[in-house]
Amino acid sequence: MKLYIAILSLAFSTSLGAQTIKTIKPKPDKAMVYLYGAELSYNEILTLAPGANEIVVEGVAADLDENSISAYFKGAMVIDTRKSVRYPESPKTIDNYVRYKVIIERISDSLDDISFLIRDCNNKNAALDKEKYLLFNNRLMRGEFAKDSIALLKSSLDLLRARQNNIDEEKLALDKKLYRYNKIQTKLNERLEHYQLVASSAGDIIDPSTYKAIYQIIVSVEAEAAVTGNLNLKYYVASAGWLPRYDIMATSGKEKIQLIYRAQVYQNTGIDWKDVNLTLSTSNPNQGNTKPILNTWNLFYGYPNSYLQNQNAYGAKVPMNQNYNMAKPEMKTKKLNIQDNAQTEDMDDAGGAMAEPVFTINDNLMRAEYVIKTKYSIASDNKSHNVVINNVEVPVTLTYSAVPKLDKDAFLMGKVVNWEDLNLLPANAKLFFDDSYIGLTAIDPNTVKDTLYMDLGRDRSIIVKRQNLKDKCKDQVIGDDHIVTKTVEITVRNTKAIALDFEVEDQIPVASDNTIKVNLLSKDGAIYNELTGKLTWKINVKSKDSKKLVFSYEVRYPKGKYIGTLQ
Repeated sequence: MKLYIAILSLAFSTSLGAQTIKTIKPKPDKAMVYLYGAELSYNEILTLAPGANEIVVEGVAADLDENSISAYFKGAMVIDTRKSVRYPESPKTIDNYVRYKVIIERISDSLDDISFLIRDCNNKNAALDKEKYLLFNNRLMRGEFAKDSIALLKSSLDLLRARQNNIDEEKLALDKKLYRYNKIQTKLNERLEHYQLVASSAGDIIDPSTYKAIYQIIVSVEAEAAVTGNLNLKYYVASAGWLPRYDIMATSGKEKIQLIYRAQVYQNTGIDWKDVNLTLSTSNPNQGNTKPILNTWNLFYGYPNSYLQNQNAYGAKVPMNQNYNMAKPEMKTKKLNIQDNAQTEDMDDAGGAMAEPVFTINDNLMRAEYVIKTKYSIASDNKSHNVVINNVEVPVTLTYSAVPKLDKDAFLMGKVVNWEDLNLLPANAKLFFDDSYIGLTAIDPNTVKDTLYMDLGRDRSIIVKRQNLKDKCKDQVIGDDHIVTKTVEITVRNTKAIALDFEVEDQIPVASDNTIKVNLLSKDGAIYNELTGKLTWKINVKSKDSKKLVFSYEVRYPKGKYIGTLQ
C-alpha cells in the first residue's frame, strides 16, 4: 500500500513539473506607428495550467526587434520571451509536369484555336480563287456569243474589273491575317516546346507555398494555479512608418483656412493589419537616447590637410587620429521605398468638416501621439494609405507679398498665430484656392517666431512691375572714386474689387570690402536692414488702384576696380 501511494505521489509531482505548450495565431489589434517603425500589440485570452507554460505566438513579423518584445499576463509571472522560427517538418513536393501542366494545356488550347483560324483563312482564299477562275472563264467574258455588241462588251468588262478588285482586296486582307496567325502559331510552338522540356526534367521540387518560414514569439509563463486572463504582447518593427501631409483650402474674402491634417501610413511587415486601433506618434525609437559627451577641445599645430576630418554621430568633426571618447552612435534606420500611387485609399472625405474630432492628442514629455478613433486596415504592400487625422478651420491674416526683383508675381500669404496648438510637423501641403487646385506648398513649424507664415500660392491678377529709372541712374568717375548711382521704381497694381495689404521686398547691395561704400539715398518709407540690405514696404492698395515705390542708392569704390555682382 505504501509503495502504491509513493508511485502515485511521484506521478503527481512529475505532472506538476511538466510544461504546458499552447500555440496561438492572433492578429494585431493595435498599432503605434512612429515616423520610422511601429509597435504592434496583441491581446489574447488564454487559460494557463498550474506550473510552467510555454505560449507559442505564430505569424508575427519577420523583422521584429527581439529586444523590444514585452509580454504581460495578469495572475501569472512572465519568465522569458524570445524570437524563434520554424519550418514545416515535411514540406510537400510537386512533380515538374504537374507544376507546368496548366501552362502546357493552355498553350495547347491556344494552338488549337489558332489552327482553326488558319484553316478558315485558307478556305476563304480557296473560294476566292475558284470564283476568280470562273469569272475569267465565263463564255460572256470570252466573247463567244453570236449577238455580242459594244454595249454588252462594255458592261461585261465593268463587271470583270469591279469583281476582280473586290476579290483582290479580300485576298489581301486574308493574307495579312494569315501572316499574323502564323507568327503567333510559331511563338506558341516555341513556348510549348520550352515548357515540355522543363516539365520533363528529372527531380521534384518543393512547393514554396508549403515551406514558408513561420516566425514565432515564445513566451514562458509560470502560474501558481490554473488561471484565465489576457496575454498582452508588444514588439517593434522597422518596416513601417508614416509621413505627414496637409490639404490647405483657402477662400477669397475669408479670414479662415481649412486645414486637413493627413498621414500616409505604410507598412511592409508581412502581416496585414485588419481593423486595428491606430496611434500615430511623432517620436523615433531608432534615434539614439544617449547624451553626447563634450570632450576637451585641444589646439595643436599641424600642416594643412594633414588631419582628416571625421564626423561622429552627432555631427561634431574630430581628427581621425585622436582617440576621442565618442558617444554611442545612433542606430541606423531602415529606409523603405514607398510607393505613393493612385491606389492609395482615402478613408474619409477630404472636403467635408468632421462631425466630431477623429483623434485625440496625448502630449507626452518626449512626443505627441494622435489616437485615431476610427479603425483602419493597412495592407502589407509598402504603399501609402491615407489616414485623416484632423480637419479644422484656422484663423489667418491674409496678406500679399512680392519680391519683384526675383519674381513678377504676387504671393498670397497666411499668417497664423497660436500655431503651436495645431501640433504640426514639417511637410508638404496641397493648396486649394476658391475650390481650385493651385499646387504644392510647404509647412515648416520649425520656427521660434510667434507667427507661422503659410505660402498660399501665386495670384496673377496682381500686377507687379520693377524697372530702373534710366534718367536717374549714373555711372561716373570722380577723382579716385568710381560712383554708380541707381534708382529703382516698383509699381503694384490691385485689380481686385477690394483693398489689399501688401508686403513688398527688395534690396540694395552690402559691401564685403571696406574699400566699397554703399549709401542708401532714399527708401520711400521702407524698413531698412543695414546688415542684409533688405528693404521692406508694408502698404495698402485700394481697389483698381496702383502704388509706386521708389528707392535709390549709390556704390563708391576705387577706380580701376571692377565689381562683377553690381546690377
